[in-house]
Amino acid sequence: MNTKLGQEKISKLLWELSIPAILGMMSSAIFNIADRYFVGKIDPLALSGVGITMPIQMLQMAIILLIGIGSATLVSIKLGEDKQEEAESILFLSFKYIIISMIAFATIFVLFCDQILVAVSVSDAVYMYAKPYILIIIVGSIIGIPGYCLNNSLRAIGKANITMKAILWSSILNIVLDPIFIFTLKMGIAGAAIATVISQTALTLYITYYFVTNKELLINLKYKKVINELKIIKRISMIGSPSFFTQILASFVNVFVNTNAVHYGSDLDVAAMTIISTIFSFYHMFVIGLAQGNQPIIGYNWGSKQYHRVRESLIRSLVYSTIMSVALFLIIQIYPSLLVTIFTDDDSLRSTAVVGMRLYFLMIPLIGIQTISSQYFQGIGNPKLSTILMMLRYGIIILPSVLILAPIIGVKGIYLSNAISDGIASVIAMLFIIREIRSLSKLEKMQQEDAQ
Repeated sequence: MNTKLGQEKISKLLWELSIPAILGMMSSAIFNIADRYFVGKIDPLALSGVGITMPIQMLQMAIILLIGIGSATLVSIKLGEDKQEEAESILFLSFKYIIISMIAFATIFVLFCDQILVAVSVSDAVYMYAKPYILIIIVGSIIGIPGYCLNNSLRAIGKANITMKAILWSSILNIVLDPIFIFTLKMGIAGAAIATVISQTALTLYITYYFVTNKELLINLKYKKVINELKIIKRISMIGSPSFFTQILASFVNVFVNTNAVHYGSDLDVAAMTIISTIFSFYHMFVIGLAQGNQPIIGYNWGSKQYHRVRESLIRSLVYSTIMSVALFLIIQIYPSLLVTIFTDDDSLRSTAVVGMRLYFLMIPLIGIQTISSQYFQGIGNPKLSTILMMLRYGIIILPSVLILAPIIGVKGIYLSNAISDGIASVIAMLFIIREIRSLSKLEKMQQEDAQ
């Protein structure tokens, strides 16, 4: 596996790792779409109940990203440095601390559930859907989420095809269980949450079993007494911090946007925003999947100081992501009504979502570059710059945009603010990544001179 990441042709290797990641992310996005589809059939307000509680799940996801991406990046770097024992210790600690974190998160949420729902602006009409759904999701995450954290490390050692299969079968299971629990068993919104937890738990059991029993893997999941545990956790946290803080900010922004959507629009606009964000997630999975395929390549080759391979993988990822972004932008702009109809038969909601979608997606062609750039800096262990780039896109720009535009043009200003944020953040990311490519070229040249 070391030889593969360090020697195989980049064009082949990048797609070999990215395609399974993209397919896995796509299946996850399809699961989200299917989940929203079935929930939307209950009541438009049920869809609002899922959307309005999204910031809570985003806070939880921040912890998963902190540990999952931080540990996976460090695993890639350590394997590039040929430090297998350290990589295995990192894997064990990531599993240990994600379980501890999920228990702590669920405990706090259960104790302060009503207060938290009030804080995220759940209205009286939506409360009956929001509370049972999010309670089941959060408590179930204790057994359902650890596998998603381990999935990052599995991808980091070049097993993207296994992560794809796990996510795919988990998504299929959820799609099968949704109508059974929601309609056949007449459990409504609670049934949707239970189906999600069961599918997540199935993935966790499979990934854990694979890491424990497959002795052909470069690293395995097993109990280890780690002497420098706090030092490793600090390093994992530092590398994972860009994703963590960005997710925290994004959660706050989500609450802010939903509150303003209700203020300048209605609960229907929250439902429309839920539909739009779900469609965006389907698109963004392509780019994130490409970034995930790129991550083990740049991490390993950065650790082994093969900067020419780092540069080539980075440039190819930027080009491929831009092509995908432009193609999907055209599809979304041409067929918005068709996409929205997947989620709702309600004419008012469909009309609201179509108008918002066209504004929301205006800057998609640039998002590929922004995403690849920010995740690249995280992948080589530069969390500060990665954090800045991520936070520019996920909050720093959109907040003042909403405050300025919403009072002037109403709820349309909220949708448009997202496009403004995407555009400005992407241009800034371009400046940094161009400088980085030049820096990699200089490192290559220095290595060639030293070799002579």
